[in-house]
Amino acid sequence: MPDHSDHRPALQTALQAFTGQPLAEAARCLLAVLGYQSDRTLHLGSSSPQTFLDFVRSHPSGSAFDESKALFRDWKTADLLFQLTDEELTGQDSLFKETAVSAGLMRSYLFFAIELNGEHYARGKLTGIARQINRIFPMPVMVLIKHQSEHHPVLSVAVINRRQNKKDAEKDVLGKVTIIRQISLTQTHRDHLDILCSLAVPNLVHPQRLKINNFETLHAAWEQIFNVELLRSFTANSPTGTFGPWTRWNSLPMWNKTATNATPPR
Repeated sequence: MPDHSDHRPALQTALQAFTGQPLAEAARCLLAVLGYQSDRTLHLGSSSPQTFLDFVRSHPSGSAFDESKALFRDWKTADLLFQLTDEELTGQDSLFKETAVSAGLMRSYLFFAIELNGEHYARGKLTGIARQINRIFPMPVMVLIKHQSEHHPVLSVAVINRRQNKKDAEKDVLGKVTIIRQISLTQTHRDHLDILCSLAVPNLVHPQRLKINNFETLHAAWEQIFNVELLRSFTANSPTGTFGPWTRWNSLPMWNKTATNATPPR
């Protein structure tokens, strides 16, 4: 397992910034610390949830978005942060820089951030939000959700697996959602910092030791992050020396499991 010690201070600072900066700005800074940056974005004019909804409704895929399941009434802000493609992962700039989100680049990731007004959101509610957002885009979306838990600001990060529809190759089937839930923005638990550090591009490890320079290698490396052996290494250093809440992450790869919950003990 990589040494994450150099990343923890920067991550802690980036997480604390969520309490004072606009969500989109803080989210981009956090992702930049992890090594995920791109100029490809979609400027909707404001962070208003209604602006986002109007955009969604203006496209055919908008009919797939269920406002109730997405808890849309609880949304305070909504921002599409950027699209990460092979070009950004290689680190090689094109002569003609593309800054628009491309719906044709299905083998890419979108990063999306929303803030909720309420608190005490159950795991299923948060994963439901992520699923609804993923339903309207043709590529996988990592969703960063800022909300409250016991009157304290927290961040939850959700990712989802997508696979090609066996009957219609032009359609995707949404798989299971994995969520890193309730990351404290003021007193971040060490295990949460370790997981975030593992997601940093310099720390990613491909199962065949390949360089992380495209969608396939990134996807495979992310899958490695959530396997049970890595979680064992986290809990081996925990004060209790047990799995504790980590047992909720079963031994299946992250893209094949049911929606899971990783909330360290207080």
